Amino acid sequence: MFDLKKGIHIYIVVSEREARSQMEDILVLDGFDVSTFATPKDLWEHFQTRPARFIIIDESFGGEFSGLDVVKTIRRQNLLPYVYVLVRSTIEQLSEIEAALAAGANDCLVIFKRHDPFQIRSKILVGLHWLNYIDSVNSVVAKMEVKPSGKQLVTGT
Repeated sequence: MFDLKKGIHIYIVVSEREARSQMEDILVLDGFDVSTFATPKDLWEHFQTRPARFIIIDESFGGEFSGLDVVKTIRRQNLLPYVYVLVRSTIEQLSEIEAALAAGANDCLVIFKRHDPFQIRSKILVGLHWLNYIDSVNSVVAKMEVKPSGKQLVTGT
């Protein structure tokens, strides 16, 4: 897992201060580079100057710019390198999961009573594997060249 973390910065946008702090502590202790934000708007302002590859965000915040708005904006812009988005929801709001996935979230983190470090680590590991796979595919595609005839692709060295 440590090789997968290289160069990955995680942004956390969780409305409850205590929950945000607990998640940050778990990830920092695991060796991740983490930044936290209190609102999706704060995240988005920072993201535009320093994009992250991995975002954990609450779906709703009660404001005019929600977590789903961030997800939709990222997907609409088709950003490269790819941004993995994990939407956080509570057990009482399972209906939000469908909306989050429809908006373009990669996965959902369902919180029952408090953060489960194993669940968080597992979801992040899946996301890191996904980002690693996408990066490897992009690397292969970047090395591909079209022969002048335009009929055959060959791998460059």
